[in-house]
Amino acid sequence: MPSALTVLCLGVLAVATWRVPGSWASVRPGVGAAEPEGEAEVSGCQALHQEHMKKVEPRLLKWERATAEGRTIMNYGNQANKLLNKTLTSFDRAVREKGVSCAEEREALSTALQTQLHSFFLVQRSSIEQALYQNLKKQLLRKMRRKHRELNVKEKLGLLHGAMKEYDSQVGELLPAFVENSERDRAEKRLSELQWGIGDTPEAKEMMQRWKMEKLRQMPMRQSKGISVSLSPGLRLMLRPGGFGNFQLNSRRQVGPIHNPNEISLAVHNDGNVMDVYNKKPKPPFIKFQPTIGVDVSSG
Repeated sequence: MPSALTVLCLGVLAVATWRVPGSWASVRPGVGAAEPEGEAEVSGCQALHQEHMKKVEPRLLKWERATAEGRTIMNYGNQANKLLNKTLTSFDRAVREKGVSCAEEREALSTALQTQLHSFFLVQRSSIEQALYQNLKKQLLRKMRRKHRELNVKEKLGLLHGAMKEYDSQVGELLPAFVENSERDRAEKRLSELQWGIGDTPEAKEMMQRWKMEKLRQMPMRQSKGISVSLSPGLRLMLRPGGFGNFQLNSRRQVGPIHNPNEISLAVHNDGNVMDVYNKKPKPPFIKFQPTIGVDVSSG
């Protein structure tokens, strides 16, 4: 007959088996606590992505401040290429050491860096274009002022080609290898519109108006070549009171423009008691008007 101790042990064993069904392995320490392999790999790739973005952050912030202030970064194209390639090489090495595959995170890292670096290039390119625009405008106006006339097509195109050559030189040093479009067409269109329309700018209009006024002021002082004839009409008034012609008074005055004056003459002659032989009258008329014409002949 089994003892009381044996019966108690069998009872405890039965209760334990009923409360934890299945094999005994299900209650071994540590089983069920490990992460699935796929989730661990994704978490590791994201950490690598964040780690490498954090490494390049100081350089990106420095370049962002420089471009925001309108400054260009010396040899920016090569520096951007090196930063991108160095970051991706470091990422690939870290992935190999962990033995995981992070293709999506690598692509995201590459895209994020290229986008940021491309934006820095565009800001610097815009600053260069604006500086060349202002410089071309000054050159066009300076040449107009020196020649004292509006520029012809050849002169304008020469200055435009010089500006575009300078654009290619400066932007070429800033262009990273992964940027395909240097925005040259946009810059050429804007600079071309400036050189064709330089005559419509307020500065050019002011100069041309001043030249026109100077030309008008100089016209009366110019002498034409050859023979010129100038006619100056005039008027002569004579008073002939009584007397025998022993008193005469003459006065002349010029009126009208300086280069073609008219003359008015006033005369007093006391011969009113003397017979007018020319008109066959016993006395001359008291008042006599006589128009005159002055003829000026000159050769230049």
